[in-house]
Amino acid sequence: MKKEILRINNLNAKPSQMERLENVTLHILEGEIVGFLGLTYSGKDLTVRILAGDMQEELAKHHIYIEGEKIRGNFELQKKVYRIAASNYIIDDWSVAEYIGLVESRWIKLVWRRKYLEEQMRDFLLGLGVDIDASKKMKELSELEKRIVDIVKAKWLHKKLLIVEDEFEGMRPGSIRAFGAVMKRLIMSDMGVIINSHSDMVLSLLSEKYIIFKAGRIVKKCGKYYIADSAHLEKFLLGRGVISRKKSLDSHMLEQQNNEGKPVYQILGLKMNSGKIQDFSFLRGEIVTFLVLDGKNKERLFMVLSGRMAAPYHSCILNSRVYRAADFSDYVKEKVVSVKHMGSESEVFSGMSTGENLLIPSLRKISSLEYIANSSKIPKMLKQEFDQAETAEEGFADNLGVNDIISITLERWYIYNPQVLILFEPFARCDLMGVSIVKSYIKKFANRGTAVIIIKSREEYVEDISDQIISVD
Repeated sequence: MKKEILRINNLNAKPSQMERLENVTLHILEGEIVGFLGLTYSGKDLTVRILAGDMQEELAKHHIYIEGEKIRGNFELQKKVYRIAASNYIIDDWSVAEYIGLVESRWIKLVWRRKYLEEQMRDFLLGLGVDIDASKKMKELSELEKRIVDIVKAKWLHKKLLIVEDEFEGMRPGSIRAFGAVMKRLIMSDMGVIINSHSDMVLSLLSEKYIIFKAGRIVKKCGKYYIADSAHLEKFLLGRGVISRKKSLDSHMLEQQNNEGKPVYQILGLKMNSGKIQDFSFLRGEIVTFLVLDGKNKERLFMVLSGRMAAPYHSCILNSRVYRAADFSDYVKEKVVSVKHMGSESEVFSGMSTGENLLIPSLRKISSLEYIANSSKIPKMLKQEFDQAETAEEGFADNLGVNDIISITLERWYIYNPQVLILFEPFARCDLMGVSIVKSYIKKFANRGTAVIIIKSREEYVEDISDQIISVD
């Protein structure tokens, strides 16, 4: 019989107005890999934060058990729970042996015995059947190898619950699948795993079972293959009214474009990471997606295309005007808009109302009288569009949920009517509803004639909306 790794009995918590858990009960056995599904604020992220020890909760009052031992404080969680996230690899100048072993005080005192540490880690890796050189620098590893090393580290530290909160940027589906196979083998006898990712692809490739959250409750526990398709999943995640709203959003993606296809933005002599010089032309109403696996190259491409980074070696043509060594002000003048952190508070003007956020792009074009008249209509429009009472005119934009911030950000730039819209990983923070919101706005922009440029790592979510998909790597 499999040993129980995690048990939660009737967990209740309400740390904020938007987040809560009601009678959450679940268990995970050794060797199980369970995906948490749910919308933003459904309760899945809150559950993970409690288990990871991120919350200042009085844990003794809750019924959380790891290997049968009741958890009474965050210190006990930290001894038993390990989290895999992309942020783990910031210190990349350490060797594999140092990354795994130097977290323990007994090794910190023995830094001068690095050779001995490497020998210990080499034997440990060999015993696990992991073919990674213990002396190799973390920065020299592939994205797949880094994450395998993290599992090894969790085993070295005798962790029992592994939480995977990772979008696996820079990894193709085959590599994610390979990671899943290694993880399954390594955790089989003594660990359980929770997958908590925004990516449907990651959840599908790694999970064996699903636990589905909605409005702070668990509404379904099932094997992965019980969920027949996305429509079946939506029945658990969304209410009837929300499903109707999502269908309305998705209908925008079926609309045909009626634009001339005239070039609005051309970039000439762009030096790619491979050293190759390329020209790109973006047409009116066209949606172009760049796939870039390497994170640094992906960000650099976004910064250059959006004018946020000066690149004196190339020229660009914006609305038939030629710019050599254009700076950001030229891009602004030609109505080129870029969004780097979709769904983040950094994309809204904090401390301002949602109505003010929406009207900002038009302030230079309308009188104060018109501003006052339009402002009075904003709350009604917001309630219809975003279906959130909190988006009242006097409500601050930075107090809203992720999907409302996404809606406000995109609606604001839709009002601005840009010539070019450049989006960096626009689905990175999106739940099921957020994906529909972003996709529908992308089509709305394109149908009105905006050239839309998307920069991502993988094809997930863009296959059905892109006119062109360009693989850079």
